[in-house]
Amino acid sequence: MSTRPEYRVPKMRWTAEEARKSIDDYKPETIEALQKWLQENPHYPPTSEESLILFAHSCYYDVEKTKACIDSCYNLKSATPEFFQKRDVDKYAEVRHILGVTDNAVFPTMTPSGYQIIFHRLSQYEPSKYVFADGVKVLNMTMESARCLTGPAKGYFILFDMTGVKLGHLTRLNLGLLKKFFMFIQEANPVRLKGIHVINTMPIVDKIMFLIKPFMKKELHSILHFYSSSEMEKLYEVIPKECLPSDFGGSLGKTVAELHARNTEVLKDLKDIWNDDETLVIDESKRPSKKGKKAREDAMPDIRKLDLD
Repeated sequence: MSTRPEYRVPKMRWTAEEARKSIDDYKPETIEALQKWLQENPHYPPTSEESLILFAHSCYYDVEKTKACIDSCYNLKSATPEFFQKRDVDKYAEVRHILGVTDNAVFPTMTPSGYQIIFHRLSQYEPSKYVFADGVKVLNMTMESARCLTGPAKGYFILFDMTGVKLGHLTRLNLGLLKKFFMFIQEANPVRLKGIHVINTMPIVDKIMFLIKPFMKKELHSILHFYSSSEMEKLYEVIPKECLPSDFGGSLGKTVAELHARNTEVLKDLKDIWNDDETLVIDESKRPSKKGKKAREDAMPDIRKLDLD
């Protein structure tokens, strides 16, 4: 008998009905096809209509691409507890620790194109204080909080500030988890990722690229952009000053520290989302045994076997 905990479906702070009314390219037939497909594949955890809308929206309502995204997401979540379990801020000291040594925020003003900006940087620079898996965890929690609170966005920018990054931070990376992070970003993250912008770059960026390039598809590489501290004007062409905090010459009227403090409170308030989401893992005992499974395995890497060191 399975010892898996009972499923609990996270409750978004928006409804499917609201999304249907607000999304220009919404396709109800895609959602219906996905619901039917999930019924035929009982090994997947229960998936709310709101979550299906997030998945479908991220894949521009292409049914087959959305199926692949759902499959990748649930497989990766099931295989990587380091990123997706123990996320309750009040309950887990490691989450509070990483929030104390990094700054994370959803900037309150979107770009003119309607893209949300997710921010991450170190706030303490001693490498021994940084835990890569926990850094990924809070970065994803921050991005997920935006989806949970407001629903699908037209796109997302991830903004990394490299200030304080040292060679010592790179020595703390686990290549297996690094690979899984890039698999999540490229295959399983239910957002329309429009760009990754890295500011305040230093010579160490060459070493970082050496590490991550093997895990990047050309599509992701094409939206990765770097800016030195003297190239902020180039950043403003993509992310205007009105979208940025005062730390970066912006006019939001808030500092990164203030935005991070607000984000930390949001993450605390979403503890029901994090705790319920922990139950949404694949039940292998219910996975259908048929040729469709083999086709999926042939087409995609088996995330469950990526425990590299």
